[in-house]
Amino acid sequence: MVEEDKDRKIKTLLADISLLESYIQDLFAFTPLPLCFTNPKGIVLELNPAFTKVTGFDEHEVVGESISTFVKKEEGERIIKKAVDEDSVKEEEIVITTKDGKEVPVTVFAKSRKIKDEGVNGVFLSFFDLTEIKKKEKEAKKRKEELEEKVEEMEKINRLTIGREAKMAELKEKIKELEEKLAKYKKEETNE
Repeated sequence: MVEEDKDRKIKTLLADISLLESYIQDLFAFTPLPLCFTNPKGIVLELNPAFTKVTGFDEHEVVGESISTFVKKEEGERIIKKAVDEDSVKEEEIVITTKDGKEVPVTVFAKSRKIKDEGVNGVFLSFFDLTEIKKKEKEAKKRKEELEEKVEEMEKINRLTIGREAKMAELKEKIKELEEKLAKYKKEETNE
């Protein structure tokens, strides 16, 4: 009886582990952010479909290769080292290179994976594509510059208009003075 209970518990635990593994694999595949898992030296061990979609690299081209396949060597080494030494990397902007050579600005997040008493055995990397954000920033900067030019133009027109109005007021005052002098002169002439 005790042996049966033990076997049943083991079977239940194995089934739970299997379900958990399946859940993790489904989540990894479903996540819309490009993800990859490397060893502590930066060799890619696994990637998700979103990674393939953004970079164009499939598993057969990247698994077993260094992350320098798609990240500048120095940046990749720095990110992996920081994740291993400090446990994680949060929101560092880097550039990844796609299979066709296109450079994609991304924010990278990295988290070391540790096994108790063994230390770090890998690093999870997540990449957030900044292409659209950079595009919008560029458009916003261009719009800002255009608006600044318009404001400068309006200020110039305003200064000219105010200057013209001041000159007109000055001329009206001069005309009034001359009209008064003329009226005074005519009055003096008729009195003589």
